[in-house]
Amino acid sequence: MKQKFKFLLQNSLNSVKKRIGMFLSHFRGADSSVLFDMFAKHWSIHRDQHHDSPLIVIYANTSNEFASMPSHVKSFCKYIEQKYNIQVDLHIARGKVTYFDVVRTDGYPVASKKIARMVRDVRTYFKAHDIHYSDIESYLDRGMETAEYFRSLNFPHSVVLYLSGYTSKNELCKTWCIPKKWRCLIDAPFDVSEKCCSYLKKQPIRLVDKEVNTNPIYGTLAEDSQIRKEAYLKTGCNAFKASGRSKSTPMGFWTRQDVLRYLYEFNIPIAPPYGEIVLHKNGKYEFTKEHNTGCKLCLFGCHLEHEPNRIQRLAELEPATYRFAMKDRSEGGLGYREIMEYLNIPYENKKEETDEISNKTDVDCCCDCHLDSINHNNSFKSE
Repeated sequence: MKQKFKFLLQNSLNSVKKRIGMFLSHFRGADSSVLFDMFAKHWSIHRDQHHDSPLIVIYANTSNEFASMPSHVKSFCKYIEQKYNIQVDLHIARGKVTYFDVVRTDGYPVASKKIARMVRDVRTYFKAHDIHYSDIESYLDRGMETAEYFRSLNFPHSVVLYLSGYTSKNELCKTWCIPKKWRCLIDAPFDVSEKCCSYLKKQPIRLVDKEVNTNPIYGTLAEDSQIRKEAYLKTGCNAFKASGRSKSTPMGFWTRQDVLRYLYEFNIPIAPPYGEIVLHKNGKYEFTKEHNTGCKLCLFGCHLEHEPNRIQRLAELEPATYRFAMKDRSEGGLGYREIMEYLNIPYENKKEETDEISNKTDVDCCCDCHLDSINHNNSFKSE
């Protein structure tokens, strides 16, 4: 298996070098840690090709990170430098707004990125034209008749598609139709949006990309989502463009078990929220704590998790952040209690609710997405 890892990734990296010429690693979670370690070894071996220049790494501090992540990123970079005797040039990308700002102005990341996008577009159009879900509910689920009716009302093609499943060419596309389960979001008492990822991660990273004048290499896996799978099947490991931004995802064909096995067998340091890696008798590897160190307050997919879900676990891991998230929006919190009750997603943590510390101020929150509410505006600037 070790030879398989080395052979497959090295071939991907060699093909990238011939086309891009400069490497960039976007470092964050377990996948990126594996890519970072492998690539650093490649970088160390082939010093003659890059003249011993530092390996550029970008970390996006989204303001929605686990409290231990920023320090872990810096310590991991030092670990790589010592292990492979190379220099690492760490760039920290950070937007001018925080997660608190985005959910307040654009909406909450619920259901999935795709569903949130569809709901946001429908809500925006309905709000502009004073339309309510109850006005159109009885016309849904009638096939082409539904599409034709909405067209007669001059609904945009995208809104017709999201509500009926039919494109402007009358082709049925169920994957771009809001599922019945999530139609309740159209008239929800809170806004819904997928934009937080763009504002807090993608845009800041692209600004740094331009600054360092390189093309990115991501440690993403095709199995992580349907969108990533479709993109990988379309372009493979490397998406090269004659002009514009090229990128590489050399680990696209890896599985989650491949990642955990690499970390386990090569004893690679992992972020504290993961806990430890254990090998079960059935041959499966597993983290003992969090399985993902992405944005800790993101609600995408939370409805699919068994209890305790990510928000309930957050009450144990970062109680101050949990209290801030549950606090009502009118009181300066994120208002998650209302959101999760509306979506029927469990959020209670009995230990937290009975703990006297729950009366403590939220200024000690480990999540800096709340800083705007206590007038720490300078913390929003890029580092």
